[in-house]
Amino acid sequence: MKKYVFLIVFLLTMSPTLCIEVPNSTKTYNVNLSLGLASGGSIGIGKIQHFERSTKEITVNFHYLKCEDYFVTGIYGQINSYRNKQRKGFFTLLTGGIDYTKGERTLFFGNIGGPNEGDYDPIKFEGIFPNIAIGCGYSIKLSQISRMLIYLDLGIKKTISNLNISISF
Repeated sequence: MKKYVFLIVFLLTMSPTLCIEVPNSTKTYNVNLSLGLASGGSIGIGKIQHFERSTKEITVNFHYLKCEDYFVTGIYGQINSYRNKQRKGFFTLLTGGIDYTKGERTLFFGNIGGPNEGDYDPIKFEGIFPNIAIGCGYSIKLSQISRMLIYLDLGIKKTISNLNISISF
């Protein structure tokens, strides 16, 4: 419960920065707050690289997820590639990093159930796993310096695939 209260307070304190309009802003750094439907929350700090006809965001993200059966925490790099300088519209992404995972049940699929489910002896696991994924998404401009990203990724990681909603400012 404490982590949800902390997250809400953090987002409310950061919301005024999402509404600031900076004319002709040429930002070179950004901060991302993300919530993944399968992989928990993350915070990232990154650099924006402007090219002649495109833009790349290179971000380092720290993420954490605690479920009933396991928890995952880790660090990964993410590269968002836009085909325009405004960083809006569709983009592609590539992520790579490592996760530390600890929990019960099978590594990917959990308890499959069945008539003898009560006799199930949970499998304990703990270790470092890769976090490598590709994906695509859509960027919506909220103000001159903030955007909302919605993206889907698929790869070799604990959650295999994830739908993320992110605020970047």
